[in-house]
Amino acid sequence: MSIYHILTLLVGLALCTRGTSAGEPATPTPFPLYATDWGLTLKGDGTGFYNELAQFVLDGREGDVAYTILPYRRAKSLFHRGQTSCLYPSNIQLLLDGGEVADGTGLIDSHAFLRVKVFLFSKTGTAPPKSLGDVDDKSIAYAMGSRVPYFLRDAKADYIAVADEVAKAQMLVTGRVDLMSAAMPDAKFVFDKLGVPLPPHDTGYMLNDTAVRITCHDTALTRLFIDKLNKRVDRLISSGALATFMENHGLDGAVYTPTPE
Repeated sequence: MSIYHILTLLVGLALCTRGTSAGEPATPTPFPLYATDWGLTLKGDGTGFYNELAQFVLDGREGDVAYTILPYRRAKSLFHRGQTSCLYPSNIQLLLDGGEVADGTGLIDSHAFLRVKVFLFSKTGTAPPKSLGDVDDKSIAYAMGSRVPYFLRDAKADYIAVADEVAKAQMLVTGRVDLMSAAMPDAKFVFDKLGVPLPPHDTGYMLNDTAVRITCHDTALTRLFIDKLNKRVDRLISSGALATFMENHGLDGAVYTPTPE
């Protein structure tokens, strides 16, 4: 575990124990908001587009949460084991699609604050898949824990789960796989970092069209948090501030900003 992780956990623990001295009024116990470290766009050191988006949306005022960045699998495990925590980036439908929960009972979502689309990318100089039939007999690198093999369950393909988005992109660039599944805008940041043009992909053939939210176990405290967060998200969308944030990160605000809910 890195020093950053240790300090983050200690801060969360300190927050959880405040207000317990004799005679002090009780204060709400903070609950963890687990962020899944996935590499370049959400790093354990607090950098990356998704960390910046979380900081912008939360703005330090939207509830008493301990924003804790942990490795992908550990964050997911702690979220599912605990009944008072939240998960980011997430949404209930993704958890259902991934078979991580049987139903959405006991969970609540925030309003969406980023549109995400998942495509299949092919090697430079090759034609990207336009249909399921084009996936047959191909090797596909995909994000560990994602539902890509389910979406492509009727294709005869070899699937390789990868735990880091840059490593996944490098597999495609070096020709170790035929295809790579990736979300946009994530892939843009990864290939910009590698100094490589975005590989071919057919925008008419999309594996998933979803939205980034914060998902919480449904408790009195998390409902208060989500209510405050939703009001801020609505303001950011209606004012154009969220679209401006996207544009400041080199994205098309009209494409990646969700419609108000």
